[in-house]
Amino acid sequence: MKRIYFTIILLILLLNAAFTQEYPEDEFLKVVTIFTNDIHGGIDRREASFINPDFPPMLGGGAVAGRYILQKRAEADKNGWGFLLLDAGDIYQGTPIGTKSAGKAIVEYMNTVEYDALAVGNHDFDHGWENLRDLAQMANFPFLASNLCYEDSGELVDFVEPYIIKEIQGVKIGIIGTTLTSTPAMSFPEHVKGLDFRPEVEGIRKYIPELKEQGVNMIIVVTHAWLAYNPEEGYKEMMARRADGEVPADYGSSAQEIAHRVPGIDVMFSGHLHRGFYEPWEDPLNHTLIFQNYANGSNLGHVNFYIHRETGTLAGYDFVSDEGAIFTLFEDDFLPDANIAKQIDKWVQEAEAGFDEIIGVATGPISRSSSGESPMGNLVVDAMRASVNADVAFSNHGGVRAEISAGAITPRQIFSVMPFGNRIVIIKVTGEFLLNLVEDRVAGNSRGMLLSGAQIVIDRTKPNGSRVSTFSIDGKPIEKGREYSLAVSDYLAEGNSGYDRLLEVEPSKINYTGILLRQALIDYIRNNSPIIPFTDGRWKEIGG
Repeated sequence: MKRIYFTIILLILLLNAAFTQEYPEDEFLKVVTIFTNDIHGGIDRREASFINPDFPPMLGGGAVAGRYILQKRAEADKNGWGFLLLDAGDIYQGTPIGTKSAGKAIVEYMNTVEYDALAVGNHDFDHGWENLRDLAQMANFPFLASNLCYEDSGELVDFVEPYIIKEIQGVKIGIIGTTLTSTPAMSFPEHVKGLDFRPEVEGIRKYIPELKEQGVNMIIVVTHAWLAYNPEEGYKEMMARRADGEVPADYGSSAQEIAHRVPGIDVMFSGHLHRGFYEPWEDPLNHTLIFQNYANGSNLGHVNFYIHRETGTLAGYDFVSDEGAIFTLFEDDFLPDANIAKQIDKWVQEAEAGFDEIIGVATGPISRSSSGESPMGNLVVDAMRASVNADVAFSNHGGVRAEISAGAITPRQIFSVMPFGNRIVIIKVTGEFLLNLVEDRVAGNSRGMLLSGAQIVIDRTKPNGSRVSTFSIDGKPIEKGREYSLAVSDYLAEGNSGYDRLLEVEPSKINYTGILLRQALIDYIRNNSPIIPFTDGRWKEIGG
């Protein structure tokens, strides 16, 4: 047994020696870098039902993440290494603690663990840009958005910075941030009024030379732009567009497009798509490394960079985990920080009063889908229509954010399904308008919609504009000249998610009910429990 222990110790020493030889401390600066993105308020403890809905393991949230971060910072200080803690945006919207505190609870936590910088995400505008400004002023770290300007002056807004420079033992690291150019298309107009979201590449190209002039040779971009679900396929599609002469527009550039089009970026940290990667994507042309974590505070990313002290350039990187750059924050694997846990619990108690009351029962799992019909999608739009007695109700798949397991249903679960504070709007439109609206949502590769009160058949083999082969309301063929009442969320009524046709409706035909969609769902479940998950063929597609 002693011989085995000796062999293990010898192997560890040999590995450490090899490691030290590759990046000797006198030549290379080690920078421990921890990164997050799309926290969406997920700093409280919760069950990981996405792993096992029947016996979900517990995620430790901010208390576990915070302890790990503080330990790694202390370890870096002790060993003379650098340390960076970065976030790629969407910090608060999505949980009671995040939404009800309008982000204050999340910024307080981020102050406690001492983030170095945050790139602004699209959902960080969900309480209006003035609230984002207040959060930036509350933060002990800068909010970065090199492409966010005032519409009237063209100047960078005064509550963000375009970049920061971190100087560690004489080595300068430049960190540029960008928000999504496409944010206005995903926000209420009043939330971004007066702001100009410039192309992501514009800000990065502007500030790289400025950083170089200040002696920066290692450049990091933190952006809410995204790395594709399948980076290899995403890259092939991007290159195919370029080969066809369809050069990607500056509007809404992905992280891969930015990395490919802007030379001089060593590392990017991206987000938005809620998909994590254990290994970074490396752009074949510029060799930019792109890292991306999972969402909702379930994971942390950790990578160590090695920077040549004399030149200030990136020499290499490695991970602390055998799996790669990211790991899940299970309570079984990591201990929480007691003080951070108390801080978070204070906010949770305030935000979640009454959240565990049983409002109904589900006889089976209520699942969702990213396209077509699903039990959860049907439940949501049926609740919308019933709450305002509309003829039909439409919604977008992206507005349904979670599923519900079989058994007792509580407001806590409903908040996961409907984390946004959307309200129901009734719009009076003709049958012809409804038909055209559906055609809009099935043109090209569009995913369609969730609907209640209607039965629709889509023929994907037909050309755009003529794909609706069957459309009936309450069992009767739609009448083009008849007026119908349509229930949608205020988010869609503002023309978002491809519903821009709704902007053509006269104001006199629009009724902003003020009814929270989340509350309508709670009331519907109370009145119709037990909830039996079902699909009934209300939406069918052929040929696609």
